Amino acid sequence: MTAAATREANRLNHAKIEIEGRRFWGLAAATVAVLLPLNWSWHLWGQQMRGSIALYIVAGSLLYFGLLRLLTGVRFSDVSYEARFVVISSMVLLILFLAFGRSDTYRLLFEQFVPKSARTPLFGFAYFATCSVLLRLVIPYLLVRFKLRQPPREYGYVVRGGTRMRWVYLGLFVVTVPLVLWASALPDFQASYPQTRGVVSGTEASIRLFILYHAAYFMMFLSGESFWRGYMTFGLGRDLDVSALPWMVMMYSIGHYGKPILEVNASIVAGFTLGYLALRHRSFLLGALLHWSIALTMDLAVLYQRGITWN
Repeated sequence: MTAAATREANRLNHAKIEIEGRRFWGLAAATVAVLLPLNWSWHLWGQQMRGSIALYIVAGSLLYFGLLRLLTGVRFSDVSYEARFVVISSMVLLILFLAFGRSDTYRLLFEQFVPKSARTPLFGFAYFATCSVLLRLVIPYLLVRFKLRQPPREYGYVVRGGTRMRWVYLGLFVVTVPLVLWASALPDFQASYPQTRGVVSGTEASIRLFILYHAAYFMMFLSGESFWRGYMTFGLGRDLDVSALPWMVMMYSIGHYGKPILEVNASIVAGFTLGYLALRHRSFLLGALLHWSIALTMDLAVLYQRGITWN
């Protein structure tokens, strides 16, 4: 091995920091205790502040690493270069996605170039899904492969062996369905789902458009899971193991801002659960399938509650 290669290997060596169980639970509880009022502050007034999403992302990360130092003695500088790179690049990508990757950006900047007769909310959702795939799957994958020079499988990008815990995920889906059916009748969820109104016209929904919409929706969930439970979870988890989960959950919950507050707070439980499972079977694939299946159930339940028919 050349001297340059040796320096590169040493630079990327993982810290493998061990944090005892009691301190992990203290860190997780403290993170949740900070995150809940943070979520409510956004819901009540934070979203009215221009550029606040970037502020929340930076503040959330600073709070987590402050708690990590306070409760475990581990400093940000103690983790490897690779982990620090993942943390910072994840924050930048998340800010870009939430600030510029959503449908309202399409309507503001690009819809004016589409003839009025051809305009449909589906174009906005397609823009949203495309930005999600680019910023949350393609770029992180390229960073892992060519910047960090790590095998993608080390970040959960695997298919073979990625379904080992399928019965656990199936059980989670079965448990979640009654909660989804209950939530689908609430006004906030009725107003939020489906994510695009382009599949519904009056009291009818197009089966063809619904299938196209959910194909894009699945890609959004695949890219999302690859980002949350892949790039972020494994990027820091290779140093901190499960103690990396509170940071990912902090970012994941902030990533839900703009959705019903019940869903934003429920994402805390979902984030810890899916993150732990991904770490244990080394893949985010089943998490994407579970997430998409729940979203599909929510959409169908909301449309049923509204009395929508299919054509």
